[in-house]
Amino acid sequence: MTANPVPREWCGVTRAAPSETLPQLFQAQVTRTPDATAVTCRGKRLSYAELNTRANQLARRLVGLGAGPERLVAIAMPRSAEMLVAVLAVLKAGAAYVPLDPGYPAERIGFVLADARPVAVLTTAVTGRNLPGEVPQVVIDDPVTVAAISRLPDGDLADADRVGALRPASPAYVIYTSGSTGQPKGVLVEHRNAAGLLRWAGTEFTADELSKVLASTSLSFDVSVFEIFAPLVRGGSIEIVADLLALADTGGEGWHGSLISAVPSALSEVLSVHGAKALARTVVLAGEALTARAVAAIAAALPGARIRNIYGPTEATVYATAWVDAERESLVAAAPGDVPPPIGRPVRNTRAYVLDDALRPVPVGVTGELYLAGGQLARGYLNRPGLTAERFVACISGAPGERMYRTGDLARWNADGQIEYLGRVDDQVKIRGFRIELGEIEAVLAAQPGVAQAAVGVHRDHGGDHGGDHGGDHGGDLGDGRLIGYAVPAAGRELDPAALRAAAALVLPGYMVPATVMVLDRLPLTASGKLDRRALPAPGPGPGPGTTSGTSAPASTTEQILCEMFAQVLGIDRAGVDDSFFELGGHSLLAIRLISRVRAVLGAELSIRAVFEAPTAAMLARSLDAASSGTGDPGRPAIVPLPRPGRVPLSFAQARLWFLYQLEGPSPTYNEPLVLRLRGPLDVAALRAGLGDVVARHESLRTVFAVEDGQVFQRVLP
Repeated sequence: MTANPVPREWCGVTRAAPSETLPQLFQAQVTRTPDATAVTCRGKRLSYAELNTRANQLARRLVGLGAGPERLVAIAMPRSAEMLVAVLAVLKAGAAYVPLDPGYPAERIGFVLADARPVAVLTTAVTGRNLPGEVPQVVIDDPVTVAAISRLPDGDLADADRVGALRPASPAYVIYTSGSTGQPKGVLVEHRNAAGLLRWAGTEFTADELSKVLASTSLSFDVSVFEIFAPLVRGGSIEIVADLLALADTGGEGWHGSLISAVPSALSEVLSVHGAKALARTVVLAGEALTARAVAAIAAALPGARIRNIYGPTEATVYATAWVDAERESLVAAAPGDVPPPIGRPVRNTRAYVLDDALRPVPVGVTGELYLAGGQLARGYLNRPGLTAERFVACISGAPGERMYRTGDLARWNADGQIEYLGRVDDQVKIRGFRIELGEIEAVLAAQPGVAQAAVGVHRDHGGDHGGDHGGDHGGDLGDGRLIGYAVPAAGRELDPAALRAAAALVLPGYMVPATVMVLDRLPLTASGKLDRRALPAPGPGPGPGTTSGTSAPASTTEQILCEMFAQVLGIDRAGVDDSFFELGGHSLLAIRLISRVRAVLGAELSIRAVFEAPTAAMLARSLDAASSGTGDPGRPAIVPLPRPGRVPLSFAQARLWFLYQLEGPSPTYNEPLVLRLRGPLDVAALRAGLGDVVARHESLRTVFAVEDGQVFQRVLP
């Protein structure tokens, strides 16, 4: 039987490249809505006119320093309204912005500055003191600088005001991503690429959906381009927050807006914390493979929100494919059970091909590598012509000069013309939405004194069970994975795992630092002599990195319980009372789980900020004791039951389930089978009591639908 060929129309259509630049699109909106709110941040508000005026003045200062088309300006600033002014100013000057995360190690920032060679760095007095290199700084909060900029003309810049003409083919930004050779690489994106993204957003999202957008993504990641500019060219506003964890600190009614874009694992974790509330009409999920379980959790926390699954590498300008079910309903109904949603069809001005090793299209249902073509492709990698030629290859369309980008992602077409993501063909991974080349981490470990060989794998924890997936589980997007480093000592040398991890932390961003480093006699190899990542051992039950051999014993019951919670959440054998949760391998999402356990076991409330400010069991215990004595943060008020009316109407989700049941009759669609392997003797009485407690605590497990007088309502059984 012959496999079905892929219809040409599924691959997408190439349209004429946009003729606008980002400043032109923004300035047109300023003319339409000058007094509307453009940005808010920590209570500060700027209208479109105010934002435009300030950006124009700063742009003229940058032009005076030599900024212009085909030149770069770095931005190293805290997340604020001033950061947005800086981004627009660079673009208005005609230059491309290079974001620098102030939290990155100095060595990495220094590499980017040396590689990009920007004409200036926009920064603040506090951040600028820690920046390496000799690049001229524009300290935007310096009183002298502020006064000088305020005296400059505030009108929109024309080409006559710049050092050169700004064109759609001019660079707009350069974002550095992890590199397999041991060094990050800068992806150079042009104005016409970004304008094409905004054209698609204008047809895919209504003005109402873009009316108030949560801007939580770092400038160092390309999703920020969508979060910032999609609303600002449609008359919407953006609220700039430090990161997605801001949702956990809102309390009360939570955040209210029109759109949230986030990594699925991060959003589902944040919303799982009691009190982390949000109300949004649309949720854009991207950055890692989406599971039906994550969709169900997010849909339950944001009832009524339209959820979209969108895929795209930085090299294809943020988004390349998108999927929403035909009825514009929750993905839960369209992707029942644990079947992951597809990544959809190509977006406007993007074409997608699934090809075999000989660059031939594969039939429907056959796995191949995903290639992207069309007007959204980036120019290439800054100062890396060889790598650009390797990843941006001649397109199979045969059109002269047309390129396609080799994503390295495995995919296949399904029968509905949707693309399904299946993993990676190389060693790139995504953890919590961060794109990581394992080779870059391996190069850093291998460069340390006394290291003969190094490798990095990904271990996925399964409720503290150290068996299961480990080094080989890296062929996709691991929202809950941990990086594990492996080092082989040179002859006659001894290696300190904690010292190796500390050395890596001086070079790599926090999300790329291994949670632990294991010293091996040799690395496992395949029959052909290559590294066998699947044979890399899982981390053992040791205390993990950062544990001090001389740590004090817990001085109180609270400290003892917190130490046990640290170990449970981090999947390690033990944690000392003075060990930092984050040095033991914790991160922000695991901190959320820690907060949930503290609430359940100790009946106390912790904020995300409290864990960062008091990262050890001893410090957290003092914080909790202060709260209980009335001298600290009292936390949120306790939850109390409310009177239940005689008839409780169905929620929207329940009404959908009841309606589908009337259509289909009895069906296992929403059953979720799960197998748990229990080791050791089974205490049947304890298991029965535990299940009884769960059923008693969760009324939804005892809720049935009843119909009286033609009305459907909930009935909670005893």
